Amino acid sequence: MLEKKIENRFWFQKIKKNNLSLIFRKYKNYYLTQNFKKPFPIIEVGDFIIKLAEKRSEIKHAQSLRYSVFYKERNARASLSKKLFRRDYDQVDNFADHLIVIDKTRKNFNNKIIGTYRLMRGDLASQFGGFYTSAEFDLYNIVNLFKKNEILELGRSCVHQDYRNGTTMNLLWKAIANYVNMYDIKILLGCVSFPGTDVIKFSNQLSYLKQNHSLPKELSVESLDNNIYPTDNSENKNLSDIKTFVKLPPLIKGYLRVGGKVSESFFVDHEFNTIDLCVVVKIDNIDDKYKKKFLH
Repeated sequence: MLEKKIENRFWFQKIKKNNLSLIFRKYKNYYLTQNFKKPFPIIEVGDFIIKLAEKRSEIKHAQSLRYSVFYKERNARASLSKKLFRRDYDQVDNFADHLIVIDKTRKNFNNKIIGTYRLMRGDLASQFGGFYTSAEFDLYNIVNLFKKNEILELGRSCVHQDYRNGTTMNLLWKAIANYVNMYDIKILLGCVSFPGTDVIKFSNQLSYLKQNHSLPKELSVESLDNNIYPTDNSENKNLSDIKTFVKLPPLIKGYLRVGGKVSESFFVDHEFNTIDLCVVVKIDNIDDKYKKKFLH
């Protein structure tokens, strides 16, 4: 009961400036939308099950994993309620789909979820306050080039530290590919991050990304962070592209390998203790090798 009261208080703090009748109408539309959700196939590979969370308890376990990774490992700043319940949650969780990977062999653990991704379709985002990414980046060009139901936001990606290997990420990407095919998604977007908030520490990598992997003009995305950070220096001109690429965070490398591009500007998120870039992947531009592997 206490948990529910705190969650409700958090939610209404976010919407108290809005018209409540509009919010309740959106809730009604949301539950009507759920009746038309397409059945998502469960994938079983060895000891693992990959599926969309169907129960509130499964979403909470995914949020607990996120808390462990984002707040305990990466030192994000948790609110009092998040510290109390040891879960990472926000209002987007109420409307998004939650992709989860379950290890059936974790018999001595209450939480068997070892990997998760949050999937937010554009048609739902348009009804319930927009994408999470839009709080940090201006997505004007993307939302005006593509239909709402063609856009999918990927977020809150994390894997338990004991399972950070190619197998787990391949399972997640296989399921995402199924979701993309099911809803005929044309473009993926989301945030990717460097750890911490020291921009100078990652100036070489940020300059490398800007020079080699920036979004084309028609899909350009601007950060809403108005601060100016010095990132270019003379050392960047003599860097090996291969050596710089290797030093990038794994998730950024993964998106670049499949054909993703990133924003030239970045957003320093002091709450999550990260330096964020907006990543965009056009499904038509995914490398053929990965299309054959995931999108066949």
